[in-house]
Amino acid sequence: MILADKILYLRKKNGLSQEELAEKLNVSRQSISKWESAASIPDINKIIELSAFFGVSTDYLLKDDIEEVEYTDRDETDKRARVSVTEANDFIRQSALKGRQIGLGVVLCIISPVPLILLSGYAALPGALIGSGAAAGIGITVLLALVALAVAIFIYSELGLRRFEHLKKGDFELEYGVAGIVKEKRGAYMGKYTFCIAAGVILCIISPLPLIIAGAAGASEFVLVLFVALLLSIVALAVYLFVRSGTVKASYDRLLKDGEYSPRAVEQNRLIETIGGIYWPVVVAGYLLWSFISGDWVITWIVWPVAALVFGAVASAIGNNKKTKK
Repeated sequence: MILADKILYLRKKNGLSQEELAEKLNVSRQSISKWESAASIPDINKIIELSAFFGVSTDYLLKDDIEEVEYTDRDETDKRARVSVTEANDFIRQSALKGRQIGLGVVLCIISPVPLILLSGYAALPGALIGSGAAAGIGITVLLALVALAVAIFIYSELGLRRFEHLKKGDFELEYGVAGIVKEKRGAYMGKYTFCIAAGVILCIISPLPLIIAGAAGASEFVLVLFVALLLSIVALAVYLFVRSGTVKASYDRLLKDGEYSPRAVEQNRLIETIGGIYWPVVVAGYLLWSFISGDWVITWIVWPVAALVFGAVASAIGNNKKTKK
């Protein structure tokens, strides 16, 4: 029995149409049709995916002299979830979507005071069409609306990953050949990841330069206000790059149980996540409280980089403590 006949046999045995199998393997229906008619042969990655999806050995698929189905070995006492190539690809795609959503939510939080800053600066100009009270009212309303929208995005972003809870807990095993495919994909992504991180760092470094230059040149107060808004926008873009690229890389690391997702680091990460779940809401509340009481939004943004540095130091201290104990 040749490969084409085996694919046809396994598809029908599992009650799948060509369209359904194509969707599972991320190919077109025409590709499945060509494979089954021997008009073309799937590449090695797709053969591995077929092996993992149907639970048969690659030898069975590739060797014409093997007629009886050879199923892959599995320890029946192993209760860990088995992750196929299809599920791994779905997780990576959903993580990338979550990264974009979380990045957008963070951007909205960072730029939320921008309308208030701009309107307050405009209201202070001679001949302004709105007073300071109206400017503050509109600005605060927009700020709260943007923060509320960001929170809604954060909550919504988690919904798509609910079916991957076993991956978050680390209680899973990759099926045969999946690790190699994920490593290959991660290797191809690392160039983009490095670029995004480098670009984000550069943006953070240069973000205050326009404000510094304007201040040194004796620019008007309203021009300084404009550059504060620009600073926040640049920082927001940098953080978006960090979050989006970091989330995608984290999905590869989680599947491979590398880096911070290695078994040794899982316990440490859980503690950091627990602390973060309390820490960041307190930071947000403190930021808004200080900003509303002082009304000095030009200064209060400094809370975010300081909070990030403190949290990074705490996370690093926890990591070092764990290593010392071991």
